[in-house]
Amino acid sequence: MLRARRFRQPEAIRGAERQAHGRGRASSLAMLFPVVLALILASGILWSAGCSKRDDSANNGSSSSTTSRSKQTGDVQGQIGKTLAVGDVRVTVNALEATLNPSLPSQRISEQAPTPPAANESFYQAFVRVENLGGTPVRVDGQDFYCLVGNSPHAIDVTRSGPEARSLLPRTSVDLLLTFRGPAGFEPVLLYRPPWYDGTIRVAQPVEATPTTT
Repeated sequence: MLRARRFRQPEAIRGAERQAHGRGRASSLAMLFPVVLALILASGILWSAGCSKRDDSANNGSSSSTTSRSKQTGDVQGQIGKTLAVGDVRVTVNALEATLNPSLPSQRISEQAPTPPAANESFYQAFVRVENLGGTPVRVDGQDFYCLVGNSPHAIDVTRSGPEARSLLPRTSVDLLLTFRGPAGFEPVLLYRPPWYDGTIRVAQPVEATPTTT
């Protein structure tokens, strides 16, 4: 019997097919290159936008946290009965005087029983209004007030002072009754050192002009 002879392609034809196959792969890679490049560019744009958004958020956060602080700095002098403007906050000390029978606020900072004064000790009371005219809350705490008696500052008596600390919302105010203990016989000066102000607010009785004689 005659066996079928296996047909073999000429070498030239096989070479042409390999070249065509290679050109096909090169063409496919050439078509994929723009797609890959576009994906890389898009990823870079998204990453840059994300970083920019995080930076903007950080900047906005830092600016919002500082808006509650007054741009004004340094010690401020005020008089009893006159409103003192400190940034967006208004502070009015309506009275500051020595007393043997101090009043009690409707809401005290401490509910412990008040104790009587010691020998040669007096009470000093201040009636203060704090008003927030700004756009962000302001922390108001009676324990940020001190009474300068002689040359010594005295903290408030929390059993005779109130109300408790609070965040004062924009366009609102709070009235504080502050009681201090100190040596008797001195002219008191009220000191206020709030966390939102870089300095001391000092309020005293107005200095009376001494009449001159000719």
